[in-house]
Amino acid sequence: MSEAPTKNLENLELLFAFEDWAKPRGYDLSRDLSGASIEFLNIETRAAFLGFEAAHGPDGCRPEGQQLYAHLKKSSEYAHQTDKLFPVRVDKAPYDDFVVHGGPGGVYRLRDVNFYVVEDGKQYRLS
Repeated sequence: MSEAPTKNLENLELLFAFEDWAKPRGYDLSRDLSGASIEFLNIETRAAFLGFEAAHGPDGCRPEGQQLYAHLKKSSEYAHQTDKLFPVRVDKAPYDDFVVHGGPGGVYRLRDVNFYVVEDGKQYRLS
């Protein structure tokens, strides 16, 4: 029974990763969200997602470990951008001290975010 939320989260993580990959390449990301299906409306986008899923899904080449997520702190000047968790990675700063990569703004300072991991559908804040 606890497998369903994890499976849904894995699918959502894969969907977010695909959208991050597909958007700068010009894919049409519109979806019909009215029913239970979240398939892409554009046939080329659907085909690209199937390939992405095959490469990055459970049978593909996925990195080991857990996905790191961030949530913007209320005290951050960027707090207005989103109130949701978003997948991130910590990497070399493209400028200043913006080492947290991902989310709607693209990069953030460590002081702007709280980090989380998700296990069995539960969010755990890292200290």
